[in-house]
Amino acid sequence: GWGPADVDECSEGTDDCHIDAICQNTPKSYKCLCKPGYKGEGRQCEDIDECENDYYNGGCVHECINIPGNYRCTCFDGFMLAHDGHNCLDVDECQDNNGGCQQICVNAMGSYECQCHSGFFLSDNQHTCIHRSNEGMNCMNKDHGCAHICRETPKGGVACDCRPGFDLAQNQKDCTLTCNYGNGGCQHSCEDTDTGPMCGCHQKYALHSDGRTCIETCAVNNGGCDRTCRDTATGVRCSCPVGFTLQPDGKTCKDINECLANNGGCDHFCRNTVGSFECGCRKGYKLLTDERTCQDIDECSFERTCDHICINSPGSFQCLSGLPESAGFLRPLLEGSRDLGQL
Repeated sequence: GWGPADVDECSEGTDDCHIDAICQNTPKSYKCLCKPGYKGEGRQCEDIDECENDYYNGGCVHECINIPGNYRCTCFDGFMLAHDGHNCLDVDECQDNNGGCQQICVNAMGSYECQCHSGFFLSDNQHTCIHRSNEGMNCMNKDHGCAHICRETPKGGVACDCRPGFDLAQNQKDCTLTCNYGNGGCQHSCEDTDTGPMCGCHQKYALHSDGRTCIETCAVNNGGCDRTCRDTATGVRCSCPVGFTLQPDGKTCKDINECLANNGGCDHFCRNTVGSFECGCRKGYKLLTDERTCQDIDECSFERTCDHICINSPGSFQCLSGLPESAGFLRPLLEGSRDLGQL
């Protein structure tokens, strides 16, 4: 006898799967599977915190933000998220309105600075330039010696100050960079030391010889290369196998259509394939072992092609039955060749 028809608990909503699980109907029952980004056995599911491992940090090189079922990476000020959604790249502030600088804008990793032509010095707002004057020992005097900000003291002297993210050096004039300004000039991680910021890179990236930039290595996602990846001092070099050409992005390999140049060297037909190509011949021709040349098939050399007389021609052949007398001169020739064919 027939058993009871299967009840689809999933579509009827009578299952007890968790809200973050997927219900799958089975012949006698159903099962619950937690959605991607969640962990548990299906009746109970909880969000996976992709950011919780500080070392891996969800693969984010700056900040990782956990969201239900997923996560996203964000970058510090002065940086923008790369196409891969994980790496952070320097923003060139000078591209936009000269960085707001009145005269010269100089971009740096994570930051930028304004500079002035000779005869001017940078005002406290770090963007406009003030003409130098020679009177008195005050901040309008070019000799005040402060690296960043000059303040006049009640006694008529000067005191130096630094922009946020810099510390005043021991000489009370110079300013030393810290990790709080432009990430200390580091692309990925920055650590303050007695000698200034020390840069590091997220796992699977290598520190460039400049001590600031982090370069891709073949260890992460094959360096982004489609095929072959090689580590070099400046990052990864991608290459492609024979039959493919490296695209302008330096990563992707695209099939070369060999048939476009000189028909691929084929006598008749050329067919492009992924990474290669193949030649073909028209009906009545065969491809030789060089895989390019097409040679006529002599159908008359096969047994029983024709009942009487066979005449081969390029790509074809013709059968003749008893010849008229006028063609008598052909008969010994044809019959002779026929006898030869049977030797």
